[in-house]
Amino acid sequence: MTSVGRASPTRGTMAAIAAHKLQIIRTLVETAPDAALRSLELALSGAGAQGALALVRGLIEDETASRFVRNNVLAPIVPLCGRRVESGVAFPSPVLSRLWKALKIIAPDRVEEAAAKCNPWDLENGVPEVFDDLCKIAAAGLRDPANATFDSVRSLCDPEHLALCLQVSTIARTCLPKLAEWVSRMSEERAFAAKLAYRDACRISDDAGPLLLDVLSAHLPDEWRIMRVISAVMDRPTDRYLASSEVREFGERILADIDASIARIETFNFAEGEKAGREAAQGAHRAQLQIVEFQQSVDIAKDGPWGKRLARHKQQMAKVCEQRMDQADKELEKALPTRSISMMSKKGNKGAARLTEEPDQAMILRAQGALAFIAELRSCADKAGYGTSRNKVLEKLNSRLDPYIEDVLHVARTGDGGDSGLAVKYLDVAAGFIAYTRDDKTAEIVRRRAAAAIAA
Repeated sequence: MTSVGRASPTRGTMAAIAAHKLQIIRTLVETAPDAALRSLELALSGAGAQGALALVRGLIEDETASRFVRNNVLAPIVPLCGRRVESGVAFPSPVLSRLWKALKIIAPDRVEEAAAKCNPWDLENGVPEVFDDLCKIAAAGLRDPANATFDSVRSLCDPEHLALCLQVSTIARTCLPKLAEWVSRMSEERAFAAKLAYRDACRISDDAGPLLLDVLSAHLPDEWRIMRVISAVMDRPTDRYLASSEVREFGERILADIDASIARIETFNFAEGEKAGREAAQGAHRAQLQIVEFQQSVDIAKDGPWGKRLARHKQQMAKVCEQRMDQADKELEKALPTRSISMMSKKGNKGAARLTEEPDQAMILRAQGALAFIAELRSCADKAGYGTSRNKVLEKLNSRLDPYIEDVLHVARTGDGGDSGLAVKYLDVAAGFIAYTRDDKTAEIVRRRAAAAIAA
């Protein structure tokens, strides 16, 4: 078997690349992000068995194999060495590769043993003991100032903090296969298992219990769902108790994240278009789920330290969402300009379409941002308390779009009242808008009517 992370002899004998250049390539491959490595492997999959490209492909294949072993051995801390969405325990991404490199130097035989165990048959029979042994070796090496092999890791982070994470990882590794069940459907038996794991971690040190929860949360798609595990471990505590406990940081993170979502909704720029609008609305949905999660996992008192803040957050979220939705009508008016029919027109009359200039792409982008925001709020508006406001805004927007579309269709068919070519362009814009306020089916009907008007 080829040594983990080392080119095979046949590859090493290739003389197509000079030694110093080969070392540069090897360094680049070793430090490349996982996504970049996969792209390179795919790009070079067709390289032949000879030549410089074959040698580079071999280096990439060896590095890919090495990372597979590394990510299995260090699995509990892998998410900690990347970009975490929420503030939690995190280390710079190079920590993982440097830690693995140090292990290959001080414990090459154990690394080779771990590589041999990284196969479907062994992994199905449980976690190989050598995985935890390597984590313990790494923790001991980090804590030994005389061990210079780990100096490159120490230069990036607090070695004691990383060592404690590695120590806790042996407990976390046993929890990870159960984590999905813990957060989806907690039972008495699962709650008991979570309590035992937390108790085992607390025996390591006072900080190890909360650290175990932090490590586990990093493996969840939504880190805030760790509140379900905390609720099980602490028998659904009151907010007063939790706010003064060793795990209060998890609640504070959620509250801070809700604050950030409110701020994003309040300040996001319509000019950034549909993506910005949808992302802001998704933040509102996320905040609504977080509030529900909080209320289900913790015994919230109205006058409690977190109960007051949650109530304030719900009010603020409803207020800012309603304010931003109310701005959509003006954005729609700018994107679909109208002209007054007469001075005697009723106050509610929006006027006829003004078809004298090309559609303004900047105004269209702003309208898309506002309308996408409203459309995306569909999933949470009713539950969050501003569903009625959203319905009223949609009714107002459609009362502008419906007559506008009919007016522009008339111009497209007859040329009476404006440029029929411009009318067709504005019809397409309006169809795109009504997809947000109603649905794609309605938008398709408008486009078909526009096509029929052109053909007539």
